[in-house]
Amino acid sequence: MKKVFKIIAALLILLIVVVGIFIATYKPARYTDFGLYAELAEWSTEQFEQQGMQPRAVSEYFENFSLDLGFPFSKLFGASQQGIQVISFENDPLSVATVSMFELPPGSGYYSVFTLNLVPRYGYRAPIMHCDFMKPAAGVAGMFILDYFNIDTDEISYEEFFGDDIAVIKAAMAKVEQYQRTEEQGRGEISRYLDPFKSPYRIELSEPKTDDDEVRRAYYTAAYEALKMVLPIYLKRSAMVQQDQGYAAAQEQKMNTLIGELFAKDFAVKMGKNIFKEHFAKYWAEGFWNVEMPAEAQ
Repeated sequence: MKKVFKIIAALLILLIVVVGIFIATYKPARYTDFGLYAELAEWSTEQFEQQGMQPRAVSEYFENFSLDLGFPFSKLFGASQQGIQVISFENDPLSVATVSMFELPPGSGYYSVFTLNLVPRYGYRAPIMHCDFMKPAAGVAGMFILDYFNIDTDEISYEEFFGDDIAVIKAAMAKVEQYQRTEEQGRGEISRYLDPFKSPYRIELSEPKTDDDEVRRAYYTAAYEALKMVLPIYLKRSAMVQQDQGYAAAQEQKMNTLIGELFAKDFAVKMGKNIFKEHFAKYWAEGFWNVEMPAEAQ
């Protein structure tokens, strides 16, 4: 029996040593986005400015902003610091039009994610436009998600909002059809709680698992072009919506429901709270949604 215990103890020590070596030497793979994340950030900002939108104060807060990354995030991301870019605008129909990117490390020009979020002001019957364009990470495939969340299907109609331009929304879907994630591939699994808000025009793509840069470039380019097709349409149609002050309070209640779901169940939110710490409310609640943090976070 003592011999068995010695063998088990030796195996445990060996396992600990192997795990320790792996942690000490692990470096995440780096993937090119072919310069398209930075191009999208610049182009989106130009779109907002051409619409006469005004910069929001939260942009100044995150100017030249970076965070120190402790373990395990420093290992997962392959850097001890992370640069945070937040460029946010607003106008009458939109309380938020935000672009954000993570740069690893700051000043390197290597971006791990591009995010875009546009939120209508209360009283404007419009969906929320959201886009996440993410590179592969440890245990997570690269993906591109573009959707138009509807927080009140009784009051907000996709057909009325997009009008004849719905054809462009459908054309963007067709452009990336070959990359659309299927149910068998786990489509929508990580965001099942958002199913009541998702649109019929949702784009959810899986990055091809390949070392062939030409295959990857085709995927990145298709996603890039799809977003460039629909953002001008969303901005144009938002500007055509008339505000209904009598609906504003009800819309705010619906928004609070969505924010509560995201805060409680979204994986990125849970990780973001650990990374951003005291800056999380400024980044997430103010930067992306222009709301107060949920009561449970106070």
